[in-house]
Amino acid sequence: MNAISCFIVEDDPQAFSYASSIIKSYKNINIAGNSNTIKEAANLIKKLKPDFIILDVFLIDGNAFEFLHLFDTIDFKIIFTTSYAKFAIDAFKFSAIDYLLKPYKEKELISAINKVINDISKTNYQSQLNTLMHNISHKDESKKLVLKNADAIHVVDIKDILYAKSDNNYTSFLLTNDKSILVSKPLKSFDEKLKNYNFFRVHQSFLINLNYITSFNKRNEEVILNGNHSIPVAQSRKKNLLTYIDELF
Repeated sequence: MNAISCFIVEDDPQAFSYASSIIKSYKNINIAGNSNTIKEAANLIKKLKPDFIILDVFLIDGNAFEFLHLFDTIDFKIIFTTSYAKFAIDAFKFSAIDYLLKPYKEKELISAINKVINDISKTNYQSQLNTLMHNISHKDESKKLVLKNADAIHVVDIKDILYAKSDNNYTSFLLTNDKSILVSKPLKSFDEKLKNYNFFRVHQSFLINLNYITSFNKRNEEVILNGNHSIPVAQSRKKNLLTYIDELF
C-alpha cells in the first residue's frame, strides 16, 4: 500500500500529542503537518495536499465549518473531533459523516483511521460534506438526509420523505415525488434520527412523516398519507397517533 499523508488541525497540545502518537503506530501513514488555527491550516493543506485530516470542530480562531468554507473543493477525507456532546450531532448523523467525541479512546481513532484508509479512493465525499454544511447553516429549516446504497449517494430533504418501510435489514424510502430509495440500514436507525422531526413509528415496519396525514381509517386501522397511501397502524401505537391527529384541530 502506498504511503498515506495526514494533517492534524488541533489547538489542544495534549490532544495533538495523543492523536499523533496513535497515527505514528501506522507504518504507512505520515504526518505531513499540523496547525492550531483554521487560516494557517487551510493554507498548509492546500500546499501539502494530505489524504486526510483530523479536524477539531472548535479552534482558537473559528470553527471547522468556517475552515471548510475556505476550500472550493474538498479533496481530502476528514475525521472530525469535538468536546461538545450536543454540538451538531444531528448534522453529523444526517450527513452520514462520523465524528469522535473527546476524550475518545485509542480504538475509536484507530477505527476512524481504518475507515479513512478503506474509503481513501472514493470520490462521493463532497455531497456528504455539502449536506453537513447545509444542516449546520440551516438549523431552523428543513434538514437534508444522506441515503447511501450501492448505486449512489442520495441527498434528500426530510420534508420530502413520505414514509419509510422496513424490509428486514433494509429500509425503503418513498418520497413525495413517488421516487423510491432502498438503503442497507434497518428502519430503527432512521427512527432515531427522524423522530424529533415530526416522524412517527406507527408500525414495526413503517415510519411516517406526520405532515402528510390526510385521514385515519378506523375500520382498517390505517393512516392515509397524501390521500392515497394506506399505512397500517399497530394497536400499541394507535392511541398516540390519534392524540396527535386530535391536536391538529
